[in-house]
Amino acid sequence: MSSTETDSKFKYFGILLLTLQQASMPLMARYSRAREDSNVFFTTVNVFMMEIIKVVVCSGIIIYTSKSISKYVNELKSAIVDNRSETLKVCIPALIYTLQNNLYYIALSHLEATTFCITYQMKIFTTAIFMYFFLGKKLSPKQWWALVLLVLGVADIQYVYSPPPASEDVEQNPMYGFIAVLTMCFTSAFAGVYLEKVLKSSNASIWVQNIRLALIGLPISFLSMWYYDWEKINEQGAFRGWDFVVVCLTVTNSIGGILISVVIKYADNILKAYAQSMAIIGAAVGSWILFDFSPGFMFLMGTFMVIISIIVYTAFPYQEPESKISAYLKSQQNSSLLMIKTAK
Repeated sequence: MSSTETDSKFKYFGILLLTLQQASMPLMARYSRAREDSNVFFTTVNVFMMEIIKVVVCSGIIIYTSKSISKYVNELKSAIVDNRSETLKVCIPALIYTLQNNLYYIALSHLEATTFCITYQMKIFTTAIFMYFFLGKKLSPKQWWALVLLVLGVADIQYVYSPPPASEDVEQNPMYGFIAVLTMCFTSAFAGVYLEKVLKSSNASIWVQNIRLALIGLPISFLSMWYYDWEKINEQGAFRGWDFVVVCLTVTNSIGGILISVVIKYADNILKAYAQSMAIIGAAVGSWILFDFSPGFMFLMGTFMVIISIIVYTAFPYQEPESKISAYLKSQQNSSLLMIKTAK
């Protein structure tokens, strides 16, 4: 199998898994956060455990493929210790991703899962803008219109949204949720575009890159845990509120970070963003079943606008204008082919 075919398989398999993961994760997060404060898990502990899982999973993959622990150690040393400049480069996205993981739970504590998924599609807009300015990615006129439609759709949903009637005594503030989501959109776009340049110019494997990110994120997440929740952790235990759903959420969220890196490596940030946007339908169905979520007409209109923007953006990518020389050569080639067919 050629490297191109392998990359293509990684790309589309990663996108498929990422879509499924992004559809189920908000539902689990919303379900596990919609509880009384005394039964809710600590988000800082959850983020810390995610980094540990990421290191274990990626280490297991490297050891399994190389069939040698010594090779695994040497590969890590070469990528992380010997290549210090590249390690320093990923400190910024590692810090941002740790912040994002905490914002994720804040947003889903105050927003219904479908609303979160739709609002989070603003990351398509912010990512496109960052890629336009930092990576020189060109957009077609129809893609610009699609981005405008996306912003209008999200703004419509933000305007008409009101939390569904809660069956439990859980305090919600939609404004906090929207601010958390918008902060995630901008920080994630910057970190994603920045990390894409690092990943695509690096010789290290995607698994080593994830270990590098996790090793930087571990002390950051531990300090966050110590600063915000240490007293409560000492009193009630680090794993307060953990059940089967929280365990599944933690593992799924951790694997999601690896999937995003795979998609960044073999595709790009825009394709990753659209894979995530396909989770809207899954989240909507899940919210309807689990939380009795009944969207109104304007909410559905905003959702429709977001989905249409996705279709338009994907269907009409930017194409380089054909130069006069290439157009002339193409016409000459067509003329030659026509003369050969006529002669026959």
